[in-house]
Amino acid sequence: YQPLYLIDVPFVFTNLETAEMIKYACNSFLATKITFINEIANIRDRVGADVHQIARAMGMDGRISPKFLHPGPGYGGSCFPKDTRALNAIANNKRYKFKLIKSVIEANQCQREIVVEKIKKLLGNVKDKSIGILGLAFK
Repeated sequence: YQPLYLIDVPFVFTNLETAEMIKYACNSFLATKITFINEIANIRDRVGADVHQIARAMGMDGRISPKFLHPGPGYGGSCFPKDTRALNAIANNKRYKFKLIKSVIEANQCQREIVVEKIKKLLGNVKDKSIGILGLAFK
């Protein structure tokens, strides 16, 4: 592990339970940030604002940062869905209703449907059509 010390990687020494919660909390926070900008984008559709300008201005605030403020079809991949569900399950097992993370999970699931509806509105009947989504990638 010595090369990690050479590049000044921060270490946190903690117990297993805290380490697990750190991972779930970090990924769930980022998933929340993605979901938030998607919800702003959905409101923007109704008021005529520019979501990219909104995100850019929000990102200028040093407390917020521009990272993960890109509206789209919602979060996915191997970690965010798994970790948000895991955090929600831990809360449920401890008889705590984690309303925020439950709402994030639900809003993210709805976001896919919203994107599909936008595509249908733009293209009309999509039956038997091939649709390419450019810029959609994971890492």
